Amino acid sequence: MSEARYTKEQISNLAADVLEFYSNKQYPVKVLSIAHNLGLQVFKTTFSRDDVSGMLKAQEAKIYIAESDGIRRQRFSIAHEIGHYVLHYKGNIFAEKEEKKHISYRNNLSSLGFSIKEIEANFFAANLLMPQDRVKELYEQGFSLYEIADFFQVSYAAMAHRFDFLGYD
Repeated sequence: MSEARYTKEQISNLAADVLEFYSNKQYPVKVLSIAHNLGLQVFKTTFSRDDVSGMLKAQEAKIYIAESDGIRRQRFSIAHEIGHYVLHYKGNIFAEKEEKKHISYRNNLSSLGFSIKEIEANFFAANLLMPQDRVKELYEQGFSLYEIADFFQVSYAAMAHRFDFLGYD
């Protein structure tokens, strides 16, 4: 397994930068607007494999998501592919070089974190859709995990994973 290219803090900071520069800071985060502001087009499609939820064709600046997935899964898939674009294709959208070709896809195994790039893209997506400071604010106001998941328009599982990472009950 290859070494991580980014620390969790760097990924959190990059996600915060993307929110700062490419979104209107409203919740739930408008991932389609962010994708468009980054120059990415998003298309719904039917993949030949049922376990694929999203795919980035970075050299074409296109994200494909499974039209059969629910809206919350689609939102996470878009954020995940934006993560690949920012972290693995553009390097650092605010500075570094571009690779010539990059295709990635999100499937059911992506959330299990079998590759460094998938772990990084998932962590980026979580930070983009569920920023730590906003999650903390809602948690401290007494909102339940379900209510906070609804607020961010993410799945209960994604919110539970975020709660676990942030050390909330």
